[in-house]
Amino acid sequence: MPLKLAIASHRDPACTVVAMDGELDATTRGKAGKALEDLLARGCDRLVLDVSGLGFCDSGGLWLLLDVSRKAGRSGGWVRLAGADGFLRRLLALTHLDSAFALDPDVAASLTGVSGAAPPSPGAQDG
Repeated sequence: MPLKLAIASHRDPACTVVAMDGELDATTRGKAGKALEDLLARGCDRLVLDVSGLGFCDSGGLWLLLDVSRKAGRSGGWVRLAGADGFLRRLLALTHLDSAFALDPDVAASLTGVSGAAPPSPGAQDG
């Protein structure tokens, strides 16, 4: 059975929130990449990725998140990860990518972190 991924986004005054639910791996990376690239192409380069609904993420999924963060940064934006707990938090720590992202316990904390106009610093861990 192929792994599935659902992606939904909405604009907030300070950023775009993208909820990712399901599995982020080789079978879903293309769908996720297209959705995130489309947002970047529309000028949505301040992204809060709600990853609390991910049940799995492989190394390719991590590379996708890192690539999107780099592309957003090139245009003056950024990426925050909200809800990276359990396996994903351990995977980020093992690969030392926890310092590449601002990590927040949930979307509410991310939105609080970006409500002042200053961009978040990578690796900042709230909570």
